[in-house]
Amino acid sequence: MNLGQLDLNLLVVLDALLREQNVTRAAASLHMSQPATSAALARLRKVLGDPLLVKRGRYLQLTPRAESLIGPVREVLAVIEQRIVAPPSFDPALDERVFTLIASDYAGVMLFRPLLGRIGGLAPNLRLELGGLSAHSLSLVERDEIDLVVIPDTLAEAALLETCSSASVLSDRYVGAVWSKHPLAGQPLTAEALAQYPYLAFTTPAGAASLMDEDLERAGIQFRVEATSVNFTAMPFLLAGTDLITIIPERLGQQVATAADIALVELEFFVRPVRESMYWHSRRDTDRGHRWLREQLHAVAQ
Repeated sequence: MNLGQLDLNLLVVLDALLREQNVTRAAASLHMSQPATSAALARLRKVLGDPLLVKRGRYLQLTPRAESLIGPVREVLAVIEQRIVAPPSFDPALDERVFTLIASDYAGVMLFRPLLGRIGGLAPNLRLELGGLSAHSLSLVERDEIDLVVIPDTLAEAALLETCSSASVLSDRYVGAVWSKHPLAGQPLTAEALAQYPYLAFTTPAGAASLMDEDLERAGIQFRVEATSVNFTAMPFLLAGTDLITIIPERLGQQVATAADIALVELEFFVRPVRESMYWHSRRDTDRGHRWLREQLHAVAQ
């Protein structure tokens, strides 16, 4: 292969195709037209001597050669972005960088909202692209495709810990929450009461049970799920006018208690506390702009 045939733009397209496994989505992520992206894929197939993406039913699938290129291509682009393209200095008052951050809706309210207020006056030209957690969030930070992800420590995988750096940014405890006129308002939430009243459960976007519900089941505590929500911040607003009981992080409950017309009650059983950390690829440890962003997030976390 003649190295001169593989320019940087082709590598960028290849990275998007490997990530999206779909020409239309890759084109959208690169702000390119679909015909231009298809033409780039044709060039890549010719230069690399491999189809890269092949039809499997209705979908495209990476070839073994393409699978083997995911890490090396991302590595090359990350080095170019962080060692060559990125300026050696960082001035928050002047810099126009875009940072991508991902977290749950709860962590977004507790951390990203005050972060936006903090950096607005310090770095008026910076832009934050905020996203929600998904099944692919860990792989995105592991591949260095996003700047930061905030996740519960219990969800961090061994592979992520090997390639990423982290810092604790959020800790909280769980409390019960009910409508302010609920019979249990002002009383501790016991295991017996939890079994007596209908329960509003939190589930992950993938439909898995929450960590606190796992603790309840492990302790043999009975609860009757009447409704579920994948959105933590919406849960307090679903309680007014109902007999529902739910369990939410205390600081979230304190912020919305008046607006949601709810009462927070102490739990008389054990649920593991909330502990979340921000994770980023270790390549960005010495990136001055990235380090500044982490310092701002750590400051609002305090």
